[in-house]
Amino acid sequence: MKSQCGSSGICGHLSSLATPEHITINMTANNGGNSSSADNGIKITARPSPVALAHVVLRATPAKYQEMVQFYLELLNGEIILEEKTFAFLRYDHEHHRIGILMTPDTEAKEPGRDIAGLEHVSFTFANLTAMARVYQHLKELGYEPYWAVNHGMTSSMYYRDPERNKCELQVENFDTPEEADVFVRGPLFKMNPVGTDIDPPTWAGHILAKMQPNGEEGLTEEEAKEIKARKEIGDRHEIPWVALAP
Repeated sequence: MKSQCGSSGICGHLSSLATPEHITINMTANNGGNSSSADNGIKITARPSPVALAHVVLRATPAKYQEMVQFYLELLNGEIILEEKTFAFLRYDHEHHRIGILMTPDTEAKEPGRDIAGLEHVSFTFANLTAMARVYQHLKELGYEPYWAVNHGMTSSMYYRDPERNKCELQVENFDTPEEADVFVRGPLFKMNPVGTDIDPPTWAGHILAKMQPNGEEGLTEEEAKEIKARKEIGDRHEIPWVALAP
């Protein structure tokens, strides 16, 4: 689930440290105080933010290293840019690498059932419903099933565990524009239910793939896609289910 504050762990108590939109710095020259108003200062824009999230690097045990590489190749329909004995770089778009898999001889597996702090999950957005349904079907044929599937409102999402039990999310945007999604997450329905409404993956994918074009492209009409993306409202829901939280 994508959450601007919750998933990052950076909350409102840091807001007092935020840089104001503009800071005026006195740049007055030593000219006896006779500078014009144009010389009194310049405005500096707000502190820069990154232009993109570049890549994620995951650590693997020696026993699971190759399986991890293969999992992300299948999940992303990606390619290996570089592979060495202890690390591999994968990509699925223009970036030189989006996923790195790193292994050392001493890397140990996560202890099953132990709930520890760390990265919760990484999320990947697909172009449309058919694209995500096709990936769901492909992973299912390989033996990978989502442990949770939910319509959050702004996205329809499926959550998986990779071979090292790292969590990853596949999602499709439910709104056509970021502005529409922003209105939703600020509105009363999301306030009432910020978790979402669970969906049944086989049924969900079945409806979508039944309309797929012969070449594998989106076959849903605009109205059909909107109907599938529309969240079924179930009232108040504020607790994330344990199936989603379990380590």
